[in-house]
Amino acid sequence: MDALIPIIPPQKPKSKLIARISSDLCSGCEACLSVMPHKDCIVKLDSQPHTPFGMVVVDVQNEKCTGCTLCMRICPWEAITMVPRPSAQ
Repeated sequence: MDALIPIIPPQKPKSKLIARISSDLCSGCEACLSVMPHKDCIVKLDSQPHTPFGMVVVDVQNEKCTGCTLCMRICPWEAITMVPRPSAQ
């Protein structure tokens, strides 16, 4: 009996751009969290002392961001921009 070889799907190439969230503009509304395509590409941060009313802000996990732009398009505060992906060190 021949052994079965698992089929591993090919990796999608990573986007050259990723999202960046400005903590100065982020209101903590969490609209971006509602559209993220997979778990943990955007995470909540603890309240920052310089944010109004100690609001919770969010941050992008560079290694998990696919560059889909969904978060940027839904952000009502224009706090999210697309920037070049940092090169792997």
